[in-house]
Amino acid sequence: MHNKQFEFLKSSYHLSSDIQQIIGFINDELPSTAPVDELVFKAKIIVTELLTNSLKHAGVNSTIIDVKINERDISILKIDFGNPLSIIQKNYPVNTKIPISNDILHTLYAILDSRKNINFFCDEINMDDILAVENIVEHFGLLIITKAADKFTYHYNEQTKENLFEVTLKF
Repeated sequence: MHNKQFEFLKSSYHLSSDIQQIIGFINDELPSTAPVDELVFKAKIIVTELLTNSLKHAGVNSTIIDVKINERDISILKIDFGNPLSIIQKNYPVNTKIPISNDILHTLYAILDSRKNINFFCDEINMDDILAVENIVEHFGLLIITKAADKFTYHYNEQTKENLFEVTLKF
């Protein structure tokens, strides 16, 4: 297993070079039998959205990206100690399918499997059900990550104020 942790300071964010550090590590450490081009492309989309999310929403000075690569998959974990996702702050019932965001082709849903764990998934939109543009909500980046990932989850630890976004790419 190959593992590396990257810390990014909001005050010195250079998004492009930060992303290239992570993608370079992934590219260098993937097994030769893995579909490298496809995985690097998906990882770049995911890391871009995770870091952009930190800049726009977390309200923190630093973000950690932890990357683990083994013979079956890549795990990308984003850790920050900022504001929780707004879904956590609302009192949605556990195991309820909650629409979060949509584009012209997909709707992103969240399912709370406990009070602080969210699993994301997408469904294609029936063209007859397309919502008006003014109804599209903020979390389009989460939709992008969900579509690129094989698994995407979020956990908020209320005691430590830790946000954990975990993405898995299988190969």
